[in-house]
Amino acid sequence: MPRDQDDVDDLFGGAPAPPPFAAKPSADHRKESRVRANWRARMLLPDQRIVELNIFDLSESGMGLISEIGIPPFSVLTIALAVPDQHDPKKITVVRGTIKTTHMTVRGQFIHCGATWVEISASGRELVNQWVRQLRK
Repeated sequence: MPRDQDDVDDLFGGAPAPPPFAAKPSADHRKESRVRANWRARMLLPDQRIVELNIFDLSESGMGLISEIGIPPFSVLTIALAVPDQHDPKKITVVRGTIKTTHMTVRGQFIHCGATWVEISASGRELVNQWVRQLRK
């Protein structure tokens, strides 16, 4: 658990280990189709704790997250995603932004959480959207 703002900055400033990914489209009834992913992420909770997450699916407007720790529903939170390079999956780009959590589902020991983007840089959005388009093929 971070002890001060410098610890939080260190966690969000450093890049996590390279994530694996999968390319299976998700079949559901959402307005936007989602694609399967297996990316790492970190979220800053309101009490300043950092939560390690996995992103299990993506769309252009949001994502599905898995955590072992409860995430506040209907909250706007800071997130940092480890987005793999499209040509070399051992390299990553950290994409930071804010998301709004939309729902929580408990599945065994894991919490599944839906989230939509609130704020993300144009370059970060384009990188995520490139992956979504590529994985839909």
